[in-house]
Parts: sequence; structure tokens; C-alpha cells
Amino acid sequence: MPRSPLSREVRLTLTGVFIGLFLAALDQTVVATALPRMLAELGGQAWYGWVGALYLLGSTIAAPIAGRLVEILPRRPVLLSAMALFGLGSLLCGLAGDFRGLLAFRFVQGVGGGALFSLAFTTLAWFFPPRERSRWAGLVGALFGVASAVGPPLGGYLAQALSWRWAFWINVPLLFLAMLFVWRFLPVQAPPDKGRLDIRGTLLLIGWALPLLLAFSFWGPKSLGSPIWGIALSALGLALLWLWVRVELREKSPLFDLELVRVRTFRQAAIAGFFFGPIFLGGVTFLPLYLQSVLGYTPAQSGGILLAFTIGMVASTGATGAWVSRHGRYKPVLSGAAIFILVLFALAALFLPARLPLWVLLVLMGIGSVFFGPFQALLSVVGQNDAPIARVGSVTSALQFLRQIGSTVGLAALNSLYVFGGHGQNLLAGLRWVFGGSALLAAALLAAIWALPDTRLRKDHTPPQA
Repeated sequence: MPRSPLSREVRLTLTGVFIGLFLAALDQTVVATALPRMLAELGGQAWYGWVGALYLLGSTIAAPIAGRLVEILPRRPVLLSAMALFGLGSLLCGLAGDFRGLLAFRFVQGVGGGALFSLAFTTLAWFFPPRERSRWAGLVGALFGVASAVGPPLGGYLAQALSWRWAFWINVPLLFLAMLFVWRFLPVQAPPDKGRLDIRGTLLLIGWALPLLLAFSFWGPKSLGSPIWGIALSALGLALLWLWVRVELREKSPLFDLELVRVRTFRQAAIAGFFFGPIFLGGVTFLPLYLQSVLGYTPAQSGGILLAFTIGMVASTGATGAWVSRHGRYKPVLSGAAIFILVLFALAALFLPARLPLWVLLVLMGIGSVFFGPFQALLSVVGQNDAPIARVGSVTSALQFLRQIGSTVGLAALNSLYVFGGHGQNLLAGLRWVFGGSALLAAALLAAIWALPDTRLRKDHTPPQA
């Protein structure tokens, strides 16, 4: 399909959006590497797990709220506010004088980062029809891959050569540049929806999402506290979720229109994202453990092997987006990738070896990376394909929201399988249980993909409603 040339305004707006998105993706890996230096200076070893947990909480609850705000308010101030909030959180994290302050500012940074993730894919939906959008979504997926490869060495360098504070401060000048691009070049358009923000729905969403996400932080080998807290928080979250559904069904201008669940492409893409999130995050979490503690590679060697996986996934993500943009068909690509992922994890669960030649390992990593790429590129575009343009912000943010919840729930389950299978001692047995759990998640992912309609992405782009 021939591509129409992009206007200067669109190109420069996307430059600003992609800078912000790249920094939000980069932040998580940069901070993780610099975290030991933060602990050494600020103390707070007992709160180690909360640095990541609070960022995740902030980003998860921000996504659906930002998705709705951009439907009922002018786009430019919403996008600029998300960037400003992420930048403010980054600045304050770098200025933190104690660990409690760092935790509070990390939550603020997470809110801005989550909004940025949601609004980046929504911005693509404003500018491009689904068929062309898949190409750009592939580039966004590649951007995430580059961020995951660059982040760890960059975080280590900043912490060692300058200060751990620069792991946060590096965001500020680049975000300022991104905001200039968006402020100057994002076309001014009226909000597509004349509704209002559903305050009750927003508060109830925060009320059920926070307890449920926190609940899973109290289980597993890196528990943040007693499992009793996890049970209590789960019960509270489920009760508030039930109440939230009742309120949203009666609300005239809901935070999320539950009627959208009837849209088959959105529903199945959301379910697929829920299961793919923990598959990907579990691999990122447990694969280094296998490489270092079972196969005996050093952390540096392990990082090099993972870099090969990242490069393969970046290439696959971009190629998938380009192919689907040309042909429009997404279901065969996603189905084939899901089948391979299922087979790969099933074999690992049954036959994960204690020794493996390096060339075999690299071949497996390279092949595996090819089949993870399609999900990074396509799920958001598929979920948007049949959604009304007036609710594309809600649809996009809901896809992200459910993937993050799935990642949290699924990773907690995989952690529990690791402890149960290895009985705290046998690493290889524990990892086999983890990969067995990942195979079950992959089976659920495949079922969600098979339930998608075998159609093509739309070539047309319905203009936003005034």
C-alpha cells in the first residue's frame, strides 16, 4: 500500500511524542541498574521492592484516566501535562534527600509515564488509519526494545561516573525538547467527545486497582509483607471493582464505556494483552537467572546474550508492522507467533537443560525474539481497529491498563511457581515450573488470538468528531 507523505507538523509532533515515550520506557531499566547506589546513599533497604511497585501503581491507574481526558479535553494540554508530570517526577526523584521522598516522587513519575504510554498510541490513532498505524506501532515496539537494551548499561554508567541522581535528571532536558515539539506542532482539534470526566468512576477505579495491584506485592519470594495483607487487599479490590462496574453501567458519560467490551477485536486484543504481559515480563525476569545461576555466565555475558534477543525482537517488531501495513492481515501472524511461544515454553518446562552450548542458546534466543515481536507491534492496533474514534483514547488506555494488571498478577503467580517448584533450593526445577506456567499463559494467549475475527485492518481513517 503506498504511503502518503507526512506533513511537517505530523513528523515533528511524532518526534516529540516518541522522545517522551522513549524516556518513559528507558527510565525503568536505567533506574533498576542505579538502584543499589541509591540504597547505599539514602538507605531504605527494607523498601527496595517499593521503588518499582509505586512506579507501576502510578502508571497503571494513570492510563485509563489520561485516555478519557484526551477524549473530552483539547489534546495538546493533556499531552503536555503528561510530559510535564513525568519531568517533574524525574526532577524531584533526583533531588530526594531520603528514601521516603524518593518513593513519593517515584509514584508521581509513574503517573506521568503511564499517561505518556497511553497517549503515544492514541496519538498514532489520531494521525493514521489502522493499516498504516501498524507500521508506526512496529516502530514504537522497536523503540521499547532499544530502550531495554540501552537502559542497563546507561544506568550503570550514570551511577558510577556521575551520580545515581542523573538516572532521573537525564530525562528533564530531553522532555523539555519533546514538549517544545508538541506545543509548537501538534495540530489543534476539538475534543471528539462532549462528555465530562466521570469523577465517581475515576475514584472507584483508583479504589479497586490500587488494592488489587498492591495485593500481589505481598506474595512471592520478594514479598513486601505478610500474605494476610494480600488477601485483605484482594477482597477490598474485588468489592470495589463490582461497585465500579455497576456505576459505569449507569453513568451517562462513563470513564470507560463498558459497551465497548462487545467490540470483538477490542475484547480479544485486551485479553491477549493480559496474558502476553506476564509471558514477556516473566521471560525478562527469569531468563537472566537461568543464564547466570544455572549456565554460569557472568552478568556482563548474560547482558550480551539478552542484547541479541533484544536486537532480534526490534527487527521482528519493525518487520511485522511493515508487513501488516502492506497486507492488512494480522491474525495469521499473531496465531503463528503464539503457537511458537507455546511450544518453546512447553519444551523448556519439560527439558530445560543444565548445560547448553552457546551457539544453540543464541539460535534459540534469536528465533524466540522473532515471535515475540508481533505482539509488541500489533495488539494495540488490532484493539483500536473497530473502536469508535471518539473513544479511541479509552480503548488504547484500557489495552495498556489490562496488560499491566496481567503483568502484575501473572508475575506474582510465576514467582509462586518458582518457589513451589524449586522448594527454595533447586533452581533448575523452579525454572521448569516457571516455564510450565508460562506455557499455560501462552495457551490462553493463543485461545484469545484464535477468537479474533480473521479480517484485515481498515485502510480508511474516520476523522475525529468535532
